[in-house]
Amino acid sequence: MSLLYSKFDQAYDVELEARGNGEISEVNFEVSLDSIYDRYKESHGGMPSSLSLNIVDTLALGYGYGFTSIDSAYLERLVALKELILPNSIKEIVLTEKLKRILKDNNVLIRGVFDSFAERFAEEQNLNFRPIDFVFASYDGQHESSVLTMLFKRDGRAVVEECISAENSSDWVSYKELPAEFWKNLSCEQVANLFPSGYNAILADGRLANFMEKAKLHVIYSGAN
Repeated sequence: MSLLYSKFDQAYDVELEARGNGEISEVNFEVSLDSIYDRYKESHGGMPSSLSLNIVDTLALGYGYGFTSIDSAYLERLVALKELILPNSIKEIVLTEKLKRILKDNNVLIRGVFDSFAERFAEEQNLNFRPIDFVFASYDGQHESSVLTMLFKRDGRAVVEECISAENSSDWVSYKELPAEFWKNLSCEQVANLFPSGYNAILADGRLANFMEKAKLHVIYSGAN
């Protein structure tokens, strides 16, 4: 049985995160959409006006399973859908007239990796595309370890999250906003220089440099969603 997690009142009124394998469908989750909607209505007095569905790319994370298809009827029930995050394992979405209307009327933001079905789908449906968040470096200090993650916010900002785990201390997180469309106007070295302790690790890792080179060749929506 696949897992469906829900959060309320984040960037979107409801944020759904799916982890599992097989098909994204009502029968594949222990938690139903009806139960999530009921909880939201009970606490907020009505239905959500914005919703995000993140289908986690478990295969890319190293697990031996992942979603391979989406039931169109399931997406049709996400009438407030504003953001759809697709894994590489999804290669097709069967479009019904109702689903087409939802995607168009809500101007749904499609997110995924470059050169993926997600990016092609966004282009074919005349929808905006934005890359998924990604880790681009990790490194150890004298008494702590750090992980840097590129986050793309709903309002279009690019923000780096630095999660620091220290010995004999609680973890803490800091955030640094990058200039708009930084991949066009900065070098990888200039971005890395914003994190002096991680400079060498960022350049050696290569994921940030690879992203910035590809980003120059792709259309990335950097406005608010």
